[in-house]
Amino acid sequence: MQRVADDLQDDWVADIGEQLPVSPLSALGFVLATVIGVRVAARSVVGLALLESLFPFLAAAAVVVADRWLVENDVGVRDRITVFAYGLGGFLAAALVTALHVHVMNLHGTTVPQPLYLTLMSGTVGVAAGTIAGIYEIRQRAAVRDARRQSARLEEFASVVSHDLRNPLSVAQGRLRETFRTGDPDHLKSVDGALERMDELIEESLSVARNGTHVEESEEVPLVELASDAWESVDTDEARFETAGDRAIHVDYARAKNLFENLYRNAVEHGGDDVTVRVGPSKHGFFVEDDGPGIPAAQRSNVLEQGYSTGDDGSGLGLAIVRAIADAHSWDVTVTESRSGGARFEFTRG
Repeated sequence: MQRVADDLQDDWVADIGEQLPVSPLSALGFVLATVIGVRVAARSVVGLALLESLFPFLAAAAVVVADRWLVENDVGVRDRITVFAYGLGGFLAAALVTALHVHVMNLHGTTVPQPLYLTLMSGTVGVAAGTIAGIYEIRQRAAVRDARRQSARLEEFASVVSHDLRNPLSVAQGRLRETFRTGDPDHLKSVDGALERMDELIEESLSVARNGTHVEESEEVPLVELASDAWESVDTDEARFETAGDRAIHVDYARAKNLFENLYRNAVEHGGDDVTVRVGPSKHGFFVEDDGPGIPAAQRSNVLEQGYSTGDDGSGLGLAIVRAIADAHSWDVTVTESRSGGARFEFTRG
């Protein structure tokens, strides 16, 4: 219950952040840089006073640059607001300490010229320090999330090895015993099929585990280009492919292509040869949908889990690979229904 409450709170924070016309951290840095720059220009400050203002001005400009870097690297709204909170906290802490020093000096009869401006400059440096601390914090959080996801994925892999492989292994052992008992080589066909099934399960499980790691390098790729390349590499028979607009997304190209490939295979497997798959941008990400039979509401929360399959001969790993790649890109995946009643997978930045 607590986890649900935390998720709702995070969604509320993310929604507010998405509605802001300007990133709050950039706005804060820009305002501070503007105030310092206007004062320097208006008073024609020279010499030592100019040097004293230069460092806080550069610190404020660096805050804006850091926020733009976060945006360009597709850092989520929640994490960017966390960095802003650290920067604002740094400003308040530095400004408070400076104000206290000024007050103490006044009590001892020492007059401090322009105390408000001095406090502002000190707070500006505090913003830069807080921003650095905030970036470090979100990187640590990301590392912890990745470690937890990888640990869970390895546990799932162990579950597949210990559980899902038992059935084809039992089939192979039984057929081998029958071959030795009867001398009928036809039993070996079933042994070969069981071994192929085991190999498929192992390869797909390894793919789930490998794709769960954090994306270290990404590039900006047009959504339509990526989705079209993936479509060309999958045996889709008579299925049709449509796009509904385009946008640039930051991805590890090979792994993101694998995500689309698995979604296409899933659509064809469950929707038949004449299914239509549609890809397009959404407000905060992109979607992949089809006009097949869809996924019942009761099953949507489970289809991305490893080993879960709605078919008798499915491995239950195709969509688990999709979830693993999405996790590596810090995407949230929502399974819902398309307008035609088929399956729809929505990917948004977490």
